[in-house]
Amino acid sequence: MKKGKKTVHLTGSLLYPVTVGRGAVVFSGGQVIHTSRVVAVHEQAVDRIRFETLNTHYTLAMGPFPLAAVSPLPMRAAA
Repeated sequence: MKKGKKTVHLTGSLLYPVTVGRGAVVFSGGQVIHTSRVVAVHEQAVDRIRFETLNTHYTLAMGPFPLAAVSPLPMRAAA
């Protein structure tokens, strides 16, 4: 019998936009959380995002910067 993926609900903010094929980076509860590779984004809204990684289904209620989830601009590290 296969075990299903766990489900995690967080309140916080994305440090980078969620991209399929890369791990998400979330700031929640005073901690920076690095996820495994994102395999699907199921919902994007101004105030939340639902996405799936290799191991987990995430629902993130965002604040104080909710537009980070739907930013159309590519993010790169500063030199």
